[in-house]
Amino acid sequence: MRIAHPLLELTSDVWRVRLAPSLGGSIIDARWRGHHVLRPTTEEHLAAGNVRKTACYPLVPFSNRVGSARFDFDGHAYALHANFADEPHAVHGVGFQREWSVQSHGDGALDLRLNHTPDRSWPFALDVRQRIGIAGDTLTLTMSVTNADSRRAPAGLGWHPFFPLHAGPGKTRLATQWDAMLVNGPDNLPGARVEPPALQALDDTVIDNCFTGWSRAASIDTPHHRIHIDASDTLRCAVLFRPERQPFFAFEPVSHPNNALNGVEPAMHVLEPGATLEGQMRLTLTPQAIDSRRKHP
Repeated sequence: MRIAHPLLELTSDVWRVRLAPSLGGSIIDARWRGHHVLRPTTEEHLAAGNVRKTACYPLVPFSNRVGSARFDFDGHAYALHANFADEPHAVHGVGFQREWSVQSHGDGALDLRLNHTPDRSWPFALDVRQRIGIAGDTLTLTMSVTNADSRRAPAGLGWHPFFPLHAGPGKTRLATQWDAMLVNGPDNLPGARVEPPALQALDDTVIDNCFTGWSRAASIDTPHHRIHIDASDTLRCAVLFRPERQPFFAFEPVSHPNNALNGVEPAMHVLEPGATLEGQMRLTLTPQAIDSRRKHP
């Protein structure tokens, strides 16, 4: 099958990561010691250019939804393009829907850049840099967004990684801490702020909510390995998405809550012209005890 988007690789003695700069600056798959750390993209979805079915894609300059694709900022009303066919909202920013240029590429790191000029998807000029790197047992994602506009502008960033959900009771477990859960209403926008539920085993969990006051650390246990996630201070929130009867879930470190542009707290960062917002997420892998004597493939 012909692959419409050229792929680049990062490789080491333990990692093999494939990336598609032209498909939203996304990660196609990431294997550590032969195991899939992220949900792999199928050849069909890759050929179709379906970025939402990739393993991970960047969220910039905002995460999740802007309600009714409208917001007010500094005395001006802005209307955005509603980019999901089944929703009236603007979703996930512009980064995942644009081609990124390659600035440098080696075995251990890939540097990407995206220059955005104002349009219906986002009304402010941006200069975005993204680096994906491997070192030892750690996969590191770093992103910065610089306000390239003459006006000050709201800005946010994060990532949308998908993780495999391994079959069987208690086979995939999530552990983290956060202060509150924002409950989505029928319009898929956050309403009530409630005490977060206790979440560990994800077998029967069905959820799509943003959490505030995130500790910026989490662990995911699978039958083969543990993923320790740690994030920089910028990534104050996290979204947990596990759709019903699907063999995957998403755990998304982000800088602001859903619909922050319409008043949901904590508010988005605001950048003066030339100012930069940066965030980083690291995934560090360790083998589970059952795999501790396995050799690297």
